[in-house]
Amino acid sequence: MSMNEAELSAVVDDLQSLVGAAYQNIWQPQRDRVILGLSDGTNLLMVPRGPLARLHPVRRRPRNPPKPFSFQGAGRSRLRGPLIGIDKVIGERAVIFRFIAAELHLRLTGRSGGLWLLQDDRVVAAYDGPAPEALPDLPPRPQLVQEVRFEPIDGSMARGADRYFSRIERDRQTVERRGLVEKRLRRSISRAQRLVGNLERDLLRAEDAPHLRAQADLLAASLHRVPKGADHIVLEGYDGEGPVHIDLDPGKPATATMELLYRRARRLDRVADRVLARLEEVEKQLGEHRDALATLDQADLEALKKLEQTLPALPSGGRAPTIRELPWHTWVGPDGERVLVGRNAVGNRRLTFQVAKGTDWWMHLRERPGAHLVLPMKRDQSPTLPHLLAAAQIALVHGKVPEGESVDVQYARVRDVRPIPGELAKVRIADERVLRVTRDPSELVGWAREEPSGSSRNG
Repeated sequence: MSMNEAELSAVVDDLQSLVGAAYQNIWQPQRDRVILGLSDGTNLLMVPRGPLARLHPVRRRPRNPPKPFSFQGAGRSRLRGPLIGIDKVIGERAVIFRFIAAELHLRLTGRSGGLWLLQDDRVVAAYDGPAPEALPDLPPRPQLVQEVRFEPIDGSMARGADRYFSRIERDRQTVERRGLVEKRLRRSISRAQRLVGNLERDLLRAEDAPHLRAQADLLAASLHRVPKGADHIVLEGYDGEGPVHIDLDPGKPATATMELLYRRARRLDRVADRVLARLEEVEKQLGEHRDALATLDQADLEALKKLEQTLPALPSGGRAPTIRELPWHTWVGPDGERVLVGRNAVGNRRLTFQVAKGTDWWMHLRERPGAHLVLPMKRDQSPTLPHLLAAAQIALVHGKVPEGESVDVQYARVRDVRPIPGELAKVRIADERVLRVTRDPSELVGWAREEPSGSSRNG
């Protein structure tokens, strides 16, 4: 698919009109391609290696990466003056661009292809890494009869090459991006389906609110009948519903149980409101992603890029390790937020001091035994308040704090957390912050703990 010798010859012949144009600039937008800018406004694309190795002008140059490659700097410091020659090596897919003080040697010879900057017959830079001591020998190749696969545009073979190879590259990008988007769509759909199941279970649990409120009402109407120190009472239900058994705390007055029942009912009401709103959002997103998956084959590159921005990224670095392989749990929030929770003392230590970055946030129950939590963050980013409060609830869940009980939760940047030599379970915190948090399951609506089997469990 890369440019053959006949095509390269046709393009080089067409580019001879550029001789005399002054060097303007050189860019390396990606590792595998370099663009040479000339004073007449021409930008020459050079792709030395790969399935679409080629040479031709381009109408627009891509944006430079945040951290430029070294070849770009070498070219800018050594190339200057007019272009005094564009010479194709006879019988080879190789071209030499000659300037007053330096030369660019381009080869489209498969795996041995490359682009080198030479000055005084010495290689000073290579587009793909350190400069070799000398140009490598051209590889032997069979003599092939090849045809030009593109037509000139307005008499220009170079413009014809631009259109031909740009279309092929765009088609390849579309196919590759479509495959990636399909993986991410299927992953997002699977996650949304699990989340819908979790939310529906939360909704079923929230349906206990009227039952708890009815028990509280019965107890409120019968407080005078409760013996002191009783651990339960059986009352006749309203409208002849039969006896109702209510457990009591023998160490507290019956009013404490009544208030607890009312609090639980109110909490479940809040859960129901949040679950219904979140369930509507997730089901809408699930429908949109299913529709997108059904029409993915017809999506062009622009549509795929736009769709990709709405999807969570796939794990990087090859096969993602399963949850069972890691000494920490992973909780995932409704908007893709994550909280990592150490499973044990060794997991806590490894998570905090080996896995977490200094810009991440750390959390722990204050003055109580419990797991270390890490909130992964980008540079100079802080967790949102809902993310922080959800993480605090997760700390309470793993610390087995009962519902309704309030505890202090400490948190800080990971870079402000230091180990104490010889103390596996203790750390020193330079900039501690504290939250007073009451265990409330409604704060974890939409959050789920990932399980090794691919299922997820709600908090």
